Amino acid sequence: MGLAGAVCVAGCVSSQDATYGIKTLELTDVGGYVEFVTRRQERELSTKTTRSKTRSEESIFEESVRLDVDGSVLHPNLFEFGLGGLFGLVQERFEDEVDGRRRSAASSGEVLEFDFDARLFKKRNTPATLFAHRRRGFVSRPFLPSLETTTTSYGFTWQYVSEKTPTSLQFNHTEATLDPLFAGGDGERPGKQQNTELRFETAYHFNDHHKISFDYERQSVSERPFDLDYDADELNLTHDLKFGAQHQHRLRSELHYLDQRGTIDIERRRWREDLRLEHSETLESRYEFEMLDRTRAGRTSDVPEVEERSLRFAGSLRHKLFESQTLQLRGFVRKQKFKPDLEITRLGGQALLNYHKTNRWGLLRANYGFRADRNESRGGERSTEIIDESHAFRDPAPVTLTNANIVITSITLRAEDGVTFFRRGEDYTVRSIGNVVEILRVPTGRIADGQTVLTGYLFTVGGDFDLDTVRHNLSIQQEFDFGLMPYYRFEWQDQTLEPNDATGAIAEDIEAHTLGVEFRKSALSLFAEYEDRDSTINPFRSSRLGASYTYRFRSGAQSSMNARWTDTMHRAPSVREVRLLTLEGRHRHPIAPNLTIEGAVLYRTGEDSASRDTDGVDVEVSLEWFVRATEIKVSFELNDYEDDFTRNESSALFVHVKRGF
Repeated sequence: MGLAGAVCVAGCVSSQDATYGIKTLELTDVGGYVEFVTRRQERELSTKTTRSKTRSEESIFEESVRLDVDGSVLHPNLFEFGLGGLFGLVQERFEDEVDGRRRSAASSGEVLEFDFDARLFKKRNTPATLFAHRRRGFVSRPFLPSLETTTTSYGFTWQYVSEKTPTSLQFNHTEATLDPLFAGGDGERPGKQQNTELRFETAYHFNDHHKISFDYERQSVSERPFDLDYDADELNLTHDLKFGAQHQHRLRSELHYLDQRGTIDIERRRWREDLRLEHSETLESRYEFEMLDRTRAGRTSDVPEVEERSLRFAGSLRHKLFESQTLQLRGFVRKQKFKPDLEITRLGGQALLNYHKTNRWGLLRANYGFRADRNESRGGERSTEIIDESHAFRDPAPVTLTNANIVITSITLRAEDGVTFFRRGEDYTVRSIGNVVEILRVPTGRIADGQTVLTGYLFTVGGDFDLDTVRHNLSIQQEFDFGLMPYYRFEWQDQTLEPNDATGAIAEDIEAHTLGVEFRKSALSLFAEYEDRDSTINPFRSSRLGASYTYRFRSGAQSSMNARWTDTMHRAPSVREVRLLTLEGRHRHPIAPNLTIEGAVLYRTGEDSASRDTDGVDVEVSLEWFVRATEIKVSFELNDYEDDFTRNESSALFVHVKRGF
């Protein structure tokens, strides 16, 4: 009441025109909170060979006040807004010790966050939104000061709502700064990212089955300390037509143009045609055509120059033979020309048969696939680049890069947010098996098990060779009504490379058998699997076991347990045995209606005959307490990871107190 009264006295809650009775400004909701946050982290790394020790401590304290206001000007349908701001202070302290040498630093600063969202003419056919936001956060890094991230964005969106010509205009500018908490503490430079986007979209609907659309996007990107700067213009013109007696057929045409200038210059022109014909309820065919012309050049010698022209034709047929059987046939041909003298031709076809049938025991599923293709390469070798190829880490399997002739030193990994770049040796390691490159996750690094990363690297294509591939895939499984599901998978591949010593490709013959069984009943899940993979590149035999169980108590508490064990024996050319056991337990217990405690334990132990054994345990305990408008959260984490060479111990305490008003 005191805050609202003060706002009224200042003349901000409501002012009314004496003649017309119109409220020029009205606040519908006023609120906020007071917040206190503290973070404390301790880490210690000791080596068993040299007996060196590295220790670090970091403390962060924040005190802040948040105020939020919702309101409107003249009328909510004319101008409706939400405004919020967070103001406070932050104090940081960092100290580390490396082999007896100590350093420490402390600093303090101001905290400023804000949010502004406005909606104009929301009931009209020309609505618009305005926004401006600033967010702060901290990125924890092993044995380095945390990074303070500040992201500021602003922009607008305007729409013309029309069934005939829907149109929109969007603008967004985002700037992110990444500052070490203690400038100059480790000699690193602050990071900065800027991204400005302007997008215009419009369309014209001739009728419900016929339309043409146009998109234009202008983008400007800059990143530091990574030397990345470019401006890009992208245009798309699309024509969409549904025809036939019941408009069951569809023809989609697209013209695309991209012009990017900067660190990497790219010019791309593309024409696509996609025709889909529904001949009957059970028969459908599809035809695709693409013409591509692209050039790419970089300012540095690390980025290869590419000039490519290509044509691609593809056709497919989908026939539902019976209620339980579907047949799909597909053929394709693609011809690429790279200047000055490289030509690559790919052609092939595939067939896929799907079968599912309900029987007296449950449901039977079966799939069979056949594929044959030929890759002909003529001319000199060329370097090319992969940008942001998506891969997911699944312990204990590494991420495998399938392209040949990869430049190991060019490999980069970053998170999906595009901000966090991972470090080789600390977050991941790289190894080569023949001409195949594998990336392994370091358990103590910043890449989590199951996390998806974006990979970039350089590799070489081309040379004079022919690569013929024949491939069969078969899978069958029976889903019993009582929860049991046995399955079998078969994979067979034969590749012929001529000449045998060609460097532009890798020939791999595969014969793999996988036999497994799953059981699911209520909250219990069990599985067992055995895979025997005979490969000319990476043969192995693997046994996998897993179990999970969740139990809900009458009191509202919940417990869950997960266990997974794998034993993989790799055969020549890379002879090694890898074993991994993970155990995880979680329990959430409501002590009182407003008081909840939660705990989790993760144990991981691994054996690798080619490198080192590992053991690690993570413990996390958290407490949540809600008392009217007060919220208290306390969490504590303890990590202990050990291998043959090092021992890594860390702990973290987080306290969050929030009082609303």
